[in-house]
Amino acid sequence: MKKILVILEQDQEDQYALERAVLMAEKLRARVHVLICCYQELSWLNNVFGMMENIHIKEKIIEQKELWWQDYAKPYINTVLISHEIIWSKYFVDSILEHCQTHEYNFYVKRGHRSETLFYTPSDWLLLRKSQIPSYIVVEKERKGAGAILLALDFLASSTEKQQLNKKLLEFSRDFADKMAMELHCCFAISPPKVLSDTGFIDPEEYAQKSTALAKETAGVLLEPYQITEQHQHIKIGSSDKVITGLAQKINAGVIIIGSMGKSAMSGKVIGNTCEQVLHISKKDVLVLGL
Repeated sequence: MKKILVILEQDQEDQYALERAVLMAEKLRARVHVLICCYQELSWLNNVFGMMENIHIKEKIIEQKELWWQDYAKPYINTVLISHEIIWSKYFVDSILEHCQTHEYNFYVKRGHRSETLFYTPSDWLLLRKSQIPSYIVVEKERKGAGAILLALDFLASSTEKQQLNKKLLEFSRDFADKMAMELHCCFAISPPKVLSDTGFIDPEEYAQKSTALAKETAGVLLEPYQITEQHQHIKIGSSDKVITGLAQKINAGVIIIGSMGKSAMSGKVIGNTCEQVLHISKKDVLVLGL
């Protein structure tokens, strides 16, 4: 891993994202590049000032943001190699995606938000759904004594796409855990389909037992090449988001790594896929890999 992107939004006061990126860069021997998102609506000034004056105001705002950055970055000057740039864009998500298309990063780091509503998709969700590089969302302030990584997998994956995602997650997580000197745990949640159990077509307990046995068998074969011991393989009954976040708390994971198939239709906004459900309630950082 060679380069980590940090996304700082306008007027972001906390340093959690930059701090986390620097700590990872030190262990991964990577560089850090910071994108500082900056924008101020100036169209209302057109009736008061001329265009040249508006340009001058914009330059002043960017200059102030540069001074802000110099003070913001002081604690990290002598840690790893850090570069930065300020982007002026009303639609900064699009600007970030365009930036990533012309630069190579191993993943980006961004502070998470809890501002989602049914008809408003915040920047976290937009980036998660559209980003071509892994997304590291910083959720918690501190990670006291965190020495583990929790990887969420699908041990009953039947489609080619989900099997490919499993492999991608394992390869990334094994390498990441080794470089970060952290233990790698894997988990899988089994949730009997409610619509079937309600209609009496299946017995939930029988379904859970058979699914657990099959998942354990699959896990043994799937995880063997990645040297993940049986003690670090967790198969639980329950909803995926609660199983994953609960187990992360139990093993004191520093980060949850999870895959995303990248829903972007209205159903994705209303229902949400597993990684978004985890982000809703997680008290741990979440690293999302898309297929």
